[in-house]
Amino acid sequence: MAELIQHGVPLAIYGNGWQKAREWPSLRAAWRGPAIYGDDYVKAIRGARVCLGLVSKGNRDLHTGRSMEIPFAGGVLCAERTSEHLDLYREDEEAVFWSDAADCAERCRPLLADSERRAAIAEKGRQRCVMNGHLNERVMERVLCEAMLS
Repeated sequence: MAELIQHGVPLAIYGNGWQKAREWPSLRAAWRGPAIYGDDYVKAIRGARVCLGLVSKGNRDLHTGRSMEIPFAGGVLCAERTSEHLDLYREDEEAVFWSDAADCAERCRPLLADSERRAAIAEKGRQRCVMNGHLNERVMERVLCEAMLS
């Protein structure tokens, strides 16, 4: 996040615990408040021009819940390029992927300035998310069906 700020990417950071980060002095101006949930979370996604989807190296994540939440809520997912993200969405059509902070900044700057492209990616990303069936209701339906068949 600090490197994105150094590259001139305007950030709005929400969440708890950011004050503990060694980069806090660089992040403080971008921090907007503690974690948000429910309708406020959806409003933040819809109000953002681009939403970063970060994965945890410590957890060896290749996607997270936000990988589905952001497109489903109508946001533009801009996430680390991983094998699972590439399986979930077509790059630069349904989501935007990057390899490091410099690449992320390079991809975000033109995207931030192009509302038509953002709208197209957001719409296609939402359609793909629904088509993929990675929604809570669909996942629970599959789990219950498998449990009943066992």
